[in-house]
Amino acid sequence: MSDLSIKEQMMQLTQQCILANDYHTALECLQIYKSSFGYDNFYINGLSSFSPTPEPLVSLIYIKQATENDSDCLKTLKLSNNYRNLEIICLSADNLLEDFFNYISTTTSCYFCFCDCNHKYNENRISVLLSLFTANSYIDGIICSRNFIDSEGTILAHPQTIYQEVLDEHTFDGNQLLTYSITNNINIYGNLSTLLLSTDCAKKLSFPGTVTPNSMQQLSLLYELLYSAKILYTYIPLVSTILTPAYNDTKLVCDFQKFLSNTQYSLLPQKSTNLTDFTKTQNYVICKKDITFIYTDMGEYYNLKPIADEAASRGYKVTFTNDIFAPTEIGVYCQHVCHPENSKFSVILLHDLNQGHKPNIWEYEPWNKFDIGIVPGTFWTNLWSQCACQYYVNPRCGTYELGYPKSNLVSSSELAQYAHALRQKLNLKYDISILYAPSWENDGKEDDFIKALSSLNVNLLIKQANWSDVYDNITENIRQMRLLHEGQYDNVFYIEPEESIMTALAICDLVVSDESNVMAEALMFGKASIAVTDWLIPDTTPSRYAIPADYAILSTKKTLRIDVEKYLSSPESYSTVFQKGKNLFSNAENCCSDIMDAIEYFTSDNPNISTNFLEKRLSSKYSICSLWN
Repeated sequence: MSDLSIKEQMMQLTQQCILANDYHTALECLQIYKSSFGYDNFYINGLSSFSPTPEPLVSLIYIKQATENDSDCLKTLKLSNNYRNLEIICLSADNLLEDFFNYISTTTSCYFCFCDCNHKYNENRISVLLSLFTANSYIDGIICSRNFIDSEGTILAHPQTIYQEVLDEHTFDGNQLLTYSITNNINIYGNLSTLLLSTDCAKKLSFPGTVTPNSMQQLSLLYELLYSAKILYTYIPLVSTILTPAYNDTKLVCDFQKFLSNTQYSLLPQKSTNLTDFTKTQNYVICKKDITFIYTDMGEYYNLKPIADEAASRGYKVTFTNDIFAPTEIGVYCQHVCHPENSKFSVILLHDLNQGHKPNIWEYEPWNKFDIGIVPGTFWTNLWSQCACQYYVNPRCGTYELGYPKSNLVSSSELAQYAHALRQKLNLKYDISILYAPSWENDGKEDDFIKALSSLNVNLLIKQANWSDVYDNITENIRQMRLLHEGQYDNVFYIEPEESIMTALAICDLVVSDESNVMAEALMFGKASIAVTDWLIPDTTPSRYAIPADYAILSTKKTLRIDVEKYLSSPESYSTVFQKGKNLFSNAENCCSDIMDAIEYFTSDNPNISTNFLEKRLSSKYSICSLWN
């Protein structure tokens, strides 16, 4: 049996076919590889080997900005590709339309593509696109997908997977892509940098002659090129767009809006009756005072409960449900899978403060279906603003930094009473309590915790999440661990899963977990957490190691006792931990009242509603027009 993984075996077989010039089989192998492992460098490099031989002449058109010099252009060109048979030409961005049509009428190249300083390019871009062109001789051009990056090269957004099945390796009329994009406020056609087109196709066109602002020259040229072309779409991200900061771009947005309006009447066969107004910021929906909170676990329930209490105090009919499809007048959600289309007006909060471990959770959990989005503090504000130029990140009535509802409870008399009652019920033995609260109970984590710390003069509090019976393997693990430990130690105390984690946090002095949101919530109480990094998280196959946030003290199963003792002997030396967590929460005192003000503002005609929350509306760090250029 081979020691190679399936992936390695596929790579080896593909390379053997390429070396044997058996391109048909190699291409089949690559297709299988792609379906299993995606568009990685091996797939892209393999596909580039299928480009035609001899290499046809390709025009590489560099779009030069007024501020660029020739050496900057040359540097960008050298970094942009490894294709050899190129005719390189620089055209001015400010007069692109006219210059392009003058050039294309005289060139002898077979194909052309574009390059500029606002993008980064896979060096095999041209070779890969040509290989696809060769395999689909009936097309006029190819569009590849793109990533979106910041100036440092950090990927802020990938091609959105929702359209992959529909677009990838399918052929479209260019006007289909344009019409759908304009009428649905989503750019699925890319930009000039994502396009490779046959020169013969472009030679059939003529200079439009209309007056086009400099800011819309590239977009106008792209629309002219696509309109009558037969286009193959590939989801291979061969281009990365560097997002443009949204500084003083009011005129740009106006130019863009006017361009879309003119375009749909001059180019598109289907006219939209509701062309998106990118300057629109509000969307009022008058609703009954009937609000429903949709939750899928008790963590969500307890986070929504303070908002529900505020709503009830304002005379709202309040309902809780775990039916994610429930029809509602006003629906408030915070889970991973939501159906706000069933709500007349909808609000979305985070599932937790450590959600997704990804900078752009909105790729997987879009917020554009909702009316209001709420983030808890500056950490999430920064993430949101980096991604907000993407259409799917934006709720219809805006996103607001209004806080984390549970934070309202930290200093409440109600929680103090619950904490006092729990201490009495448990009859704790020692002054110091350490809380064990994992995200998942698996692989004997609880046993690791108790064995490491039971001989210390501290209380060990066990608080498992209140798992649904759907996760029967996890609930069985919890049951087995409790059977093994309960009553065997005089300093081990079980807090029932149904109990609020807030009460548990109120009575402990230190938290031990893996990557759970509990560690973030502990910071609201000014309490530190230790994260065991070699505890496994079974949300993947095979299980992965925990990925704690940087506000946790890192430990391992082997060093857990040492790290706990170290903290207990000198907690003041860990002050940096608390500093890192300060940006997780904001607006603790007014969180729930501000959330209800926002809901009432957009769903009622009450003139007395406070508008202070509007000051906390977030804006995108990058220009929306970055997506269209």
